[in-house]
Amino acid sequence: MKAEEVLADAVAEENELDPEELEIAAWIKQMQEKEVSRLQRAGAKAIPLKVKNMAIVRETSDVVLNRVEVDTNFSMDKISQILVAEETAPVPNKPQYVYVNVLLLPAASNPTAQVALVMPYVYDAHVIGNSLTQWVFINNKMERSHHVIT
Repeated sequence: MKAEEVLADAVAEENELDPEELEIAAWIKQMQEKEVSRLQRAGAKAIPLKVKNMAIVRETSDVVLNRVEVDTNFSMDKISQILVAEETAPVPNKPQYVYVNVLLLPAASNPTAQVALVMPYVYDAHVIGNSLTQWVFINNKMERSHHVIT
């Protein structure tokens, strides 16, 4: 059994997805794990953040929100910085969709204790006006946190 199949089986146990969605979910998890490993090799403290759901919401003609339901009780209001990777990857079997790593940095009282939360994000690259600067996070407590990258 290949590593991809094992990963797909593990993802299948956590989610109710069809076979194509399972492959994509496993691929996303691999991409996230690669980024976590890369950051850790560089000496950073990085942990993966599990995502339950993601969507693009058009609030107005000028405002496009990247809405992400995260599987954590952590208050996303504590995020002080959001870093969106410049490098993206096309999502297999999903034309127009792109994967990007997003680093969420909580405010840290001690800079040496800074931890990066590595969040995978998949979006339709053809949505007009989505500059990946408007983010809404919803945690397991249903707390909504809105962040704008300036």
